[in-house]
Amino acid sequence: MTGERVVLVTGAGSGIGAGIAGVLASRGWRVVVNDISAPLAEQVAAQIGGVALPGDVAQEPESIIDRVITEQGRLDGLVNNAGVIRRSPLAEVRAEELDLTYRVDLRAVVLLSQAAFPALSQSGGAIVNVSSMTAFTPQIGAGLYSAAKAGVVAFTKQAAVEWGPAGVRVNSVAPGMVRSAMAEAVYADPVFAEKRRTMIPLRRIGEPEEVGSVVAFLLSADAGYVTGNTITVCGGVLHSLVSQIPQPADVQQ
Repeated sequence: MTGERVVLVTGAGSGIGAGIAGVLASRGWRVVVNDISAPLAEQVAAQIGGVALPGDVAQEPESIIDRVITEQGRLDGLVNNAGVIRRSPLAEVRAEELDLTYRVDLRAVVLLSQAAFPALSQSGGAIVNVSSMTAFTPQIGAGLYSAAKAGVVAFTKQAAVEWGPAGVRVNSVAPGMVRSAMAEAVYADPVFAEKRRTMIPLRRIGEPEEVGSVVAFLLSADAGYVTGNTITVCGGVLHSLVSQIPQPADVQQ
């Protein structure tokens, strides 16, 4: 296939998704910006020179992929970024909250990827799924979010193995503390934000574009022999949790 490379980024109307879309556009991709909010999708698409494609990944995953291929003529990359979080103690999560989190954070990832697979196998394309650091260390009080994101990591590995023979690579990224619409309420409190910042080995909160740069690598030919992997984009905090446990003075020295 010839022509400009086309990538669909779901949930790209704000936050990490918008950061990913912007980085990919700057590197020559024709970016299809999906979001459940039409105004947000159109705003980001206008900013980066992309194409807006509003739609609900929980309700119409196959239709979204069909529209991309029909309107753009090809598909070279899929970034499954759309996600929701419903904060609640696990013992109190309502069934409808469990269902919503599962449908958006895991089920849509699978169905979008399945629908995209034939086109990606034609173009030699790739999939990048956006998981979370919480797939590896649970986020207390976040309902099913951690379990769903762990499912994304497991799906990534299985899809990589099953779809590798067709030339389709599948990887994921697991962001840590990154400024996004989902987390901005937390960082709006300067005291709380500072406590988080000092926990991170790199001593700063990440930016959406930094996740985008890793996604761009995984979609590129530079990652042509990389599949089934999850890269944490967390400033090192996931690997420093044990250091947060108080230790005797002689051990700390």
